[in-house]
Formats: sequence, structure tokens, C-alpha cells
Amino acid sequence: MIRELPVMINGAPCPRGNREAIPVHSPSTGEQLARMVRSTTDDVDQAVDAAGRAATALASMTARARADLVRRVGDLVAGRAGVIARDLAGEQGKPLREAEGEIATAVTMWHEAAEIVRHSTEEILPSDDAERRVVVVRRPHGILAVVTPWNFPATIPTEYLSAGLAAGNAIVWKPSELTPITAVHLYDCIVEAGFPPGSVNVVPGLGHETGAALVSHPWISAIGFTGSPQTGDAIARAAGAKPMLLELGGNNATVVLDDVDVAAVAERLRSAVFANAGQICSSTERIIVHHRIHDELVDALTDQATSLRLGPSLDPETSIGPLNNEPTAAKIDRHLDDAVAKGARIITGGTRPGGWPTRLYYEPTVLTGLTPDMLAFREETFGPVAAFMTFESDDEAVELVNGHGLGLITGVLGQDTGRALAIGRRLKAGVVNVGDAATAWQPHTPFGGYSGRASGVGRLGGRYTIEALGQLQTFVLPAHTMP
Repeated sequence: MIRELPVMINGAPCPRGNREAIPVHSPSTGEQLARMVRSTTDDVDQAVDAAGRAATALASMTARARADLVRRVGDLVAGRAGVIARDLAGEQGKPLREAEGEIATAVTMWHEAAEIVRHSTEEILPSDDAERRVVVVRRPHGILAVVTPWNFPATIPTEYLSAGLAAGNAIVWKPSELTPITAVHLYDCIVEAGFPPGSVNVVPGLGHETGAALVSHPWISAIGFTGSPQTGDAIARAAGAKPMLLELGGNNATVVLDDVDVAAVAERLRSAVFANAGQICSSTERIIVHHRIHDELVDALTDQATSLRLGPSLDPETSIGPLNNEPTAAKIDRHLDDAVAKGARIITGGTRPGGWPTRLYYEPTVLTGLTPDMLAFREETFGPVAAFMTFESDDEAVELVNGHGLGLITGVLGQDTGRALAIGRRLKAGVVNVGDAATAWQPHTPFGGYSGRASGVGRLGGRYTIEALGQLQTFVLPAHTMP
């Protein structure tokens, strides 16, 4: 039987009624895995109403009591890791071992959020008035809207859910319609952990319908979103002055200096470019390499790319799985066609090979001759494509990294750390990895876009997410009420 994924409000599934259901298909096999019920605007209203009641209960709990529940979610996810990972790989398309790694990271996020809030403190500030005392306390926003994508259906939602609950918010969550099975697993763990009913409500649906109704709802207090810059901009316009945490992706560059160990760099770039078939907001897409070692590095990375085994997500021999969806595949086609038409050269890959159950299998691709007028330079490709361009001076490398409107994460690889750091200081990215590729990231560190760029607002990661999903309230009290 095909599993049906319902709307979930106030701790329970809603009867389907006359709601439409959307099929969920495996990118690997094309088979239908489930049907996702499509939320209505009435569902969004009811979910927000349930979250409003839960927000009062959550705000009245001590931080340490919330921490116990948040940690319990992590324990429950860990106990079901095998089942969740297989479902995640099946609906997302990534190799099973990558899905298992994603679940392990999600467990760590739940546990770390619990520990952060367990040890949170408030402040007493100096007062200019001897008769008054100033106390700064942390408060939740209230009702948090969360909208998450399909590329990491466990860890990206966990970033918002763990921190939002730890901070005392109730949440209405619209997961991606492409990966809702993983969302149901997370929701089940949250409910079983013992949170008050309505603490998290799931409203499946499409972004332009359910997502739009959710972020524009007048009772929503704050918004968390990971996705494209275009959608993030639309959300910001709809939300107005509400607090927002937006992670909007980037066309990330890794600069490779001429003093590196080329073989070691190629091995590092293998995962930086091709992990999750390149469908990572922090993936290295542009490789800006010193002209003296360009050919050697292209050859070395081509060897790495051709050693990858393309295949179904649940095949233990697979090292790169299919793409998740046709729009992503079509965008890669468009970027490569544009690049070749403008003079770039495909060294390996560049096609969707036949013989697979779906058209979503894409060969790991190495492209040379990238130039700033190409789509692959200006936009996020979001696929298994390593695009090379050269530089002669360090100033030129900086200009190429900063030469477009995105600024999420970048890397500088070189043996001369002083030189690499001097370049890194000039890069307009929220994260700069010196001595590593752009893709490297640790979940507890602040992650987000550089100001003035289209890669987002605010910072995700550890305590920074918890701080962003709460607010400060200042009390000025009579001195005799304090020690």
C-alpha cells in the first residue's frame, strides 16, 4: 500500500477529507513512495492557532525543562536512524551512507541545542540610576514559521526545529513536498518526546500556496527559511519587519594557489564538489586556480570524478546518486549548454546517461574555461559540476570570487598561510575557509551570507541559531527588588 502523509496539527494527523494528495516519487527508481496531502489555507490557520496555544505553554517552561525534551528528540532520532536514513535516501536520492551521515549530524544538532539552552544565562547590566537595576532576559518570538528544502531533509529542518523549540517557540513547518517522509519521522520523534500538543505543526504543500500563506500569516512572529535567493526575497517582502533567519545559497568559489599539493587538493575537491551530487548550498562550484597548475589540477580532479560510481541511492556501491528533481537537472543542462556555447569545454561528464530508471542520473562533470559572462558563474548551478577558471595575480583571484551577487562560503587552498589569509580577508563571504575548500563547515559555527549579498540574513549554527530564534527583553526594576 502507498503510504499517505497527512497534515499534522496539535499533535495528531488531520483526516484527509477532500484535500488533494501529491505523489512522492523516488529519484532513483521512479516508483511512487507515498502520497502527501496538500494543506489548505484553513489548515495553515488552524496550525497557527494550535501553535499559539502551545507557545504559551512552552514559554512558561523553564529552559532546562525544554532542554530535556529537545535532547529526548535527539535520542529518538538516533534510535530510528537506520529506518530514517533509508527513507531519506529513497526520497532524496543521495547514497545511503550520506543519508546515514546526515541523520548522525541531525542527532548531534538536537543534543547540542539542548546543552546550549540548558546552560543559557541572563544578564544584569550596570545602571546609571542607583535606585534602579537593569536585567536582560531571553524570550521566545512566539509562533515561528519554518520552510525547508529537499536537499538535506533532516539536518536543515533540525537546525530550525531544535533551536526554535529550545528557545521556547511553537512552530508551524512546511517541509519540501519532495521529501516529506523524512519530515514525518522528525515530527513523530518530537511528539513522542513529550512536547505540548501544537508545539510543532506540519503543513505539507507547495511553496507558492502553503508556504506563501504561512509566511504572510499575521499571527506569525518570526520566520526561518532555507532555499533560493528568489524565494527568500519574496518571503522578506511578504513578512515585512518580522524577524527572519534566511539562508539563501551561493555560487561558492575555492581559490587554489600555486604552492599546493595538487593530488591532495583534487582529493579534497572530490567531496567539496560532488557530495550529494553537488546539491549543497555550500558546494564548491567555481574552482579559481593559479594558471601554472591549472592543467595538472584539471587532470587530477577528472581522475577523481571518473572514479565515482553513479548509481541508485540504496546500492551500497554507489558513491554519487541521482539528482532529486527535474528542474534541478534542467538548470544544470542550461548552465552547461550556455557555457559551451560561450567557449567553455567539458572535460568529462556533462550528460544524463541512459540506462537508468529515471532521467535524474547526471554524470560528474569537469568544465574548463568558465568566464564571468556565463550562467554557471553568475548563478548557483546546484549540481555535480566542477567549473574551472584561472588567475595570475592574487588581486585577480579576489575579483573573480567577489564578482557576482552571492556571498555564502569560500575557501583558499595554499601552503603559504599568510598569503592565503591575506586573500581570505578580502573575500565577501559569510564563511572563509583558509587551508580548505569552500564546502567545509562545522554545524555549531555561524553560517550565513555576507551583508549586501543575496545569500541570506542572519546566522545558522549552534547558539547563533538559538539567539536568532529568540529575542531580548529588558527589565528596569526598583533596586530594592534585587540583591
